[in-house]
Amino acid sequence: MSTALPERLSAEAEQAVVNMHRSMAALGAAISAVKVPVSPQMARGVQATENAWREIEAEFGFLTGVEVAGLLGSRSSNPTGYATDKRRAGKLIGVRRRNAFVYPGFQFARAEGQVLPVIPELLKVAEKYDKTPEGLTQWLCAPTGQLDGDRPVDHLIHPERVLEAAENHYGVEW
Repeated sequence: MSTALPERLSAEAEQAVVNMHRSMAALGAAISAVKVPVSPQMARGVQATENAWREIEAEFGFLTGVEVAGLLGSRSSNPTGYATDKRRAGKLIGVRRRNAFVYPGFQFARAEGQVLPVIPELLKVAEKYDKTPEGLTQWLCAPTGQLDGDRPVDHLIHPERVLEAAENHYGVEW
């Protein structure tokens, strides 16, 4: 009986080891660039946040400003500026990722080529409580007790319910 791994599994395992070493090198360089000690809890928290962003991107996609302009039917000669103007006006969620603003795909009714009407209202709630679009995006994509353990993003077609959940979440004072 042979104990050799199937060739496909062996190649996958080899790639996983290569990726692990690359990750360790990159993380080591990042941590060494910080001039104060980094606790394991902080490192774990940063990684958990990055993992959440990657999950959001995988599920909903992040659109560029040009893609947003095309989706919304802009005829602007500056499509990136179109998305920027909408973001600055509080009509569109834009989050900074890798030194650029991107726009989470969940906020668009693609068939109609428009931003879901609840999005500007959610941005107003976030602003009222001094929360960032990044924080709002993370909240929208995480289970919440305000919606019986569901994610707010899965209820965007019920604006009243999501807005109430956002108010209850952000408006709580301890």
